[in-house]
Amino acid sequence: MDLLLLLLPSLLWRGLSSGLSRAQDLIMDLLLLLLLLPLLWRGTISQNTDYAIHVQQTVTVQEGLCVSIPCSFYYPQHNTNYEIVHGYWYYSGSFKYHLVATNDPQASVHSWAQGRFHLIGDPQMGNCSLRLTRAQKNDQGSYGFWMKKKNLDYGYTKKMVSIQVHDLTQKPEVHIPEILESGHQVNLTCTVPGACREGTSITFLWTGTALSPSRLASQDLHSSQLLFTPQPQDHDTSLTCQVKFKEPSVSTRTTVQLRVFSHIHPSIADPPWNMKISISWANGIDPVFPANTSSLVVLEGESLTLICYTQSKPPAALSWAHGNQILNSTQASDPGVLHLELSKLRSHNSGEYTCQARNSLGNQHYTVRLCVQTLTQKPEVHIPEILESGHQVTLTCLVPGTCREGKHFTYLWSGAALSPKGSALLNTSKLLFTPQPQDHGTNITCQVTFPKARVSTERTVQLTVTYPPQNVTISVSWANRTGPELLGNTSTLQMLEGESLTLVCATKSNPPATLIWSYKNQVLRSSEASDSGVLHLALSKLRPKDRGKYTCQAQHPLGHQQHSMSLCVQTCSCCPISEDDGSWPLIFTLLRGAVMAASFLLTYGLTWLHYTCQVN
Repeated sequence: MDLLLLLLPSLLWRGLSSGLSRAQDLIMDLLLLLLLLPLLWRGTISQNTDYAIHVQQTVTVQEGLCVSIPCSFYYPQHNTNYEIVHGYWYYSGSFKYHLVATNDPQASVHSWAQGRFHLIGDPQMGNCSLRLTRAQKNDQGSYGFWMKKKNLDYGYTKKMVSIQVHDLTQKPEVHIPEILESGHQVNLTCTVPGACREGTSITFLWTGTALSPSRLASQDLHSSQLLFTPQPQDHDTSLTCQVKFKEPSVSTRTTVQLRVFSHIHPSIADPPWNMKISISWANGIDPVFPANTSSLVVLEGESLTLICYTQSKPPAALSWAHGNQILNSTQASDPGVLHLELSKLRSHNSGEYTCQARNSLGNQHYTVRLCVQTLTQKPEVHIPEILESGHQVTLTCLVPGTCREGKHFTYLWSGAALSPKGSALLNTSKLLFTPQPQDHGTNITCQVTFPKARVSTERTVQLTVTYPPQNVTISVSWANRTGPELLGNTSTLQMLEGESLTLVCATKSNPPATLIWSYKNQVLRSSEASDSGVLHLALSKLRPKDRGKYTCQAQHPLGHQQHSMSLCVQTCSCCPISEDDGSWPLIFTLLRGAVMAASFLLTYGLTWLHYTCQVN
């Protein structure tokens, strides 16, 4: 504030002495200062311990790159409410004040700062962090933060940020294999320097005698990829990746030297290359591993030899290491082969074994991950405790111990539930399975075999399948007959008055369904939870009132099912049944019709005789 008061006379004097040509610019500067003066004055007189800001005093960034400036601020707690807080970053330099970043949609930032300065913090949470992209030399200067909310605005002018913009010195990062093999295509990558790579337009340019003038490279916003096939004559030549920034107009480059191995030029010195690993067993030598960081599973107690091969000129020194411990090594004068014997392996021998080859031109390494497996434990079969009929699940069989990579083992799944014909041979550790009601109580077995040693172990699990009631049936048994008689649905049973019988309702479900006998919508008897799907209903000394429909209903959380039958109780040679109980038997219907016809004819004949006698 004091500085501004001191500057006002100087500015007035400059306005008088600079002539009419600059009067207009100075008047605009004075007006801006007059507008900021009340805010600066208010910030000065209200500065106290309740207002604070934490931000770096000096920040450096290279031209064309970007930088993030962490910032946090505080204001009196009695003003901490839910009103919207707006933040403003101002540039202060050469007697000019420009708004460069804000979260206030009603405020406009200066055109010079648009799209490059960003208020990335949330002022509502006391975060005033600022981000600068595509830094330019004229960005250099001091920056101050202001906050404003309803009935409160404050400028943190006592602690400002000084941004310094230096020349671009960072180089592009060129990713290229250390050794190129003649005739083998590789992918070269050039990336923009620095950790912050957004918000700018970049052009990549690859140059070098090994590249044809028409060679094109693919490019995205932050990197460029070049497919390149080295030739013998490219050895020891240079390749350059140049990065050009559009705004500001600056560039940087990186040059690398190509090291190409070729059988055509055996005199060329080369670092280690073409490294391979093979295994020697008691019964022969396995082929080399197809790729680096390969995995190998062996049984506890076995012995083997790891053999490392490499080519280089001058000869490379080879070494075998288990983790960080060197186990075996050779001198550079030895040929490019190194053996590592591992006898009677135990579980503590598991881990990564790395062969390292090194000479004066470079180094190469190859890692084998060894796992020592014991098959004395049974495999782990992961299966849901309860299976629901018709719902597909995944059964998983895991190898016991620490080696769980399935490609080293074979799996045999077997069980009556897997195939209509019996066992199913499935060579996978995971099994998709849809249980059915008939699978309840059956077994599934997973057998794990280690083919190399022909050793196997297995585990059998019993399936628990839940399913709704299946095939509800009603049968009837009499005291003087042997064996119950099975009745069909809606069957009619004829009984004589005074006889006794027992109706038996049966079904299959898991868990057992609740069985209920009902007659004319009244419950006669229901089963207990401990019953096994069978419910008896005893009917003694039947009476005509006992005739009608009897229904057995099976209730279950997964569904319901029922079965009904009709009972006819005869009191004479005929069995009258109400309309609710069903229709007459055929013989009784015919007899009833005959009696009615005879009655009609007799009545008609008597009436005719009566009238005939009166007439005579």
